[in-house]
Amino acid sequence: MATAKVNRKHNQIAVIIVLFISSFIAPFILLFPIQELLYRPNDYYLFETIFKAYIILMIALIVMASVLLVNIIIAPKTKKGRNIQRAIVGTSWLLVLLFLFLCINHYQIMDEKGLHTNAFFSVQEDLTSWEEIIKAEQTNVQKDGVTKPDKLIFTLKDGSTIEQSLTAKLAKAKPFINLELSKNGVTIENVYQ
Repeated sequence: MATAKVNRKHNQIAVIIVLFISSFIAPFILLFPIQELLYRPNDYYLFETIFKAYIILMIALIVMASVLLVNIIIAPKTKKGRNIQRAIVGTSWLLVLLFLFLCINHYQIMDEKGLHTNAFFSVQEDLTSWEEIIKAEQTNVQKDGVTKPDKLIFTLKDGSTIEQSLTAKLAKAKPFINLELSKNGVTIENVYQ
């Protein structure tokens, strides 16, 4: 009986180490390919994971490793204490799985229809069509004496705005975005800060 308990602790320590180390690597290796398998359409201008999803998944894995570490350090003496501890660990695993699902479900796509986004706490994709955009701006910032593109800001008919950090993927999609916007008489204006 004592050997089984020691083996369980060794297994938990191994899981803690794997979770902690992989929390810094796994989100960047696994998240995008999983999203690509589940959500990537055949025709698109841009398909990318929202960076916040990587960070949230990283934090969720670190929290789970911490919960397991506390589980090993604190050894309840009573059966009720052990049941409470198991419930906390089980709930933590469920929360990590929920956050994993939400991270996988947090992406954006640009295609001929418009901008599709799936917010973090949403399971439904929102579409902003190209016709809804009445103004587009590219903000440029000066860093170390060099002007660099920073963001694309789309102003919608209802007055709200959508800000997109100008990532490498978005920069590659910019000619297609220009094409779609020009169909509605909108051009991307450069704004210097």
